[in-house]
Amino acid sequence: MKRYLPFAIIVVVFAGAVGAGAFMYRVSHPKQSSATPVITPDPAASPKFTPENYAEKGQVVLEEFGDYQCPPCGALHPDLKKLKGEYGAKVKFVFHHFPLTRIHQHAAIAAFAAVAAGQQGKFWEMHNLLYESQDLWRETDSLAPILVNFAKQLGLNLEQFEKDINDPKVKSVVLNDMRRGEAMGVTGTPTLFLDGQMVDSEKLTLDYLREEINKKLKAKS
Repeated sequence: MKRYLPFAIIVVVFAGAVGAGAFMYRVSHPKQSSATPVITPDPAASPKFTPENYAEKGQVVLEEFGDYQCPPCGALHPDLKKLKGEYGAKVKFVFHHFPLTRIHQHAAIAAFAAVAAGQQGKFWEMHNLLYESQDLWRETDSLAPILVNFAKQLGLNLEQFEKDINDPKVKSVVLNDMRRGEAMGVTGTPTLFLDGQMVDSEKLTLDYLREEINKKLKAKS
């Protein structure tokens, strides 16, 4: 599977996506000024929702570093969703944000939206919507109306969603995921780890992942 390799310097996420506040504000308050202060993310902040990577006894942990605007990530999504259905609690699926902002203008803001939805208990629902409708929004000029529509579909409190998408704590989740990925040797998306071992990018197929998960589950039984 082809992967998108250029890695955006971590700071670029916020330099390129600080406009999240501006465009969300314009959607909710179209008659008012669109000016918004620059938000400095706090890497030490702890948001309400943070996917944790702790396996229970006998579990296999499958970690994904992904970018919501990345076509190969979108192509892999159905296979990962199928594996979730097959293995249930036997496999712990963890998603880490790794937006490639130099080539994907909406990647960081989409990540903020997923984390903001998670603040209301709907991370995976927003995650699925973003990937499964990727072809509809990937080339759009303005993602804001689409994100608001997704939030409505999920029954989110829109005022809280707007507040959270601009929250430095939410943006810090993305920043920290990128730092984690960089420390683990991630250079592109999608990148998967099974129990901490990176999966060869040429082997990101449903059959291979299923085979490797079965091997690890058998070893732990």
